[in-house]
Amino acid sequence: MREPLSFLHLFRAGTPAAVDLDAVEVAEAWSLVGLGALARRNGGDALELRATRTSNASRFAHALGIDEVIEGRPAAGAGEAGRTSKLRRIDSHSNFETTAREIAALLIASPDDEESRKSIVYVLVELMRNAVQHSADPRGGVIAAQLMKAGYSGYPQPVVQVAVADTGVGVLAGLQASYPELADAKAAVVKALEPHVSGTFGPGRTGTSENAGMGLFFISEMAKLTAGRMLLATRGATLWLRGDLEGGYASHRLDILPPEGTGFPGTLVAFELPLGEPADHARMIETITEKARQRTPQRDTSAWVRFEAAPKGTPTFVVSTVSEDVKAAARLSREQIQPRLFRREPVSLDFRNVSVCTQSFLHALLFEAIRISWAVQTPIFVEHAEPGVATGVRLVDNYARGG
Repeated sequence: MREPLSFLHLFRAGTPAAVDLDAVEVAEAWSLVGLGALARRNGGDALELRATRTSNASRFAHALGIDEVIEGRPAAGAGEAGRTSKLRRIDSHSNFETTAREIAALLIASPDDEESRKSIVYVLVELMRNAVQHSADPRGGVIAAQLMKAGYSGYPQPVVQVAVADTGVGVLAGLQASYPELADAKAAVVKALEPHVSGTFGPGRTGTSENAGMGLFFISEMAKLTAGRMLLATRGATLWLRGDLEGGYASHRLDILPPEGTGFPGTLVAFELPLGEPADHARMIETITEKARQRTPQRDTSAWVRFEAAPKGTPTFVVSTVSEDVKAAARLSREQIQPRLFRREPVSLDFRNVSVCTQSFLHALLFEAIRISWAVQTPIFVEHAEPGVATGVRLVDNYARGG
């Protein structure tokens, strides 16, 4: 994201009637995600996008599938291996985890970069879920990704860029019902990066049954720890976060882009990860989890979530059957796990074959169940959880008992 302002200034006075890509020489995937979301033709007034392939930006837009996403047709192919993942629409019927894994595998093929691949999957799932579930955009969102060569924008190694955009209500409107003290969009985008912040529950709480308010917090912390970048552009404000690998976590920069009111007609989030970072995805998630834990109230230290084999005969639920489907996870918890705990019957959750778990998914599966488990003092056994997954479970255990 070399020059985000040159793109975002298009929207200083609202959504323009038209944008001429033929007059632009360079366009990155994240900006085309934003334009694609605005130019979708079904429902509402659509941005007119002029692109006759007479500039590099115009040709890249067509290669990335801008026509298909505008017209609502499936992408013609997944993209170019090791370079691009095409623009595509996402909605409530999309399988977020499958889409994320397809994109990550297309761009990051080497087994040596498995840790980067896991992190990109994590980010994509969270961003897609936000666009579909929290934007109030009836059309959902648009997503694409790009792998850029070493030396791009100052990175010494190749960098993976992913972006998701919607044309919904924006961050301020999404949060104001729960945080009426937010005076403007600048305050809202900064607030959105705190743990346990969501428009679905108010201050002092750590979540509803399906929402932990942790997605943007985790993604922003990932950028700080990996020298990555994150752009959060929404109605009325844009936040730009840049990590610094040499200076470390404390040296990151976080700016509200000038002038006042610079933003996007909806919400556009772009994330860049230097390839080869992090060296250990699970360790990174553990570090971020500890930062969240330090900022989360605790009720007690009694542990009814046990990372050990369950006694023989304990009902076991295989988590991979609902992996990254938040609604299915909440339904499994509500219909199968919670009733057993109410009857003081222990349960076991088997996490085998689950290598990446977002905090949103774990929250939907465990938040209410852990609160019941704590209240009736009946254990939940967690089996075959990889380190990064186990860390996420411990975080839910911590804040579920804290409020």
